[in-house]
Amino acid sequence: MYQQPTVNEINSTLRAIRHSKSLSLSDVETLSQGRIKAVVLGSYERGARSLSVKRALQIAALYQVPISEIFGNSENRERSYGSKIILDLRLINHRVQQEGRNEMAKYINLSRLLQKIVRTRQDWNGEVISLRITDIATLAILFDESEDDVTKWLERETLLLRIR
Repeated sequence: MYQQPTVNEINSTLRAIRHSKSLSLSDVETLSQGRIKAVVLGSYERGARSLSVKRALQIAALYQVPISEIFGNSENRERSYGSKIILDLRLINHRVQQEGRNEMAKYINLSRLLQKIVRTRQDWNGEVISLRITDIATLAILFDESEDDVTKWLERETLLLRIR
């Protein structure tokens, strides 16, 4: 059954979408060429200001997301923007080095993608990696599977440490 989002959920979603795009408040002001002021967007996110439909449409267009992402189902929003998946890099690297694994190609592709993410994000701890839900979408494309199937595979292979 569909539940209407609360004002607080919408405010939180605005912030979560911005964070998922790795944008600061001032980045949004710059990207919008000053049409969306940082202080105003921060006020929407904190709930100190009411968000109009017109402004929500502008923000959704700037973030390149459908307006339903802002006003839609809270369960989908949490899955899309609130979740991070923690993977065990050590175990993945160990399994890539093992010969004769049934899913060797899958492990090699996973390892290559994770190495690229590590370099891009400059996350050099080497033991675990935190993936965004968009990274899981990329893995789903790479493996030609659904995002749920990828997550289930990560769990089955004991690569998934936790979902936050």
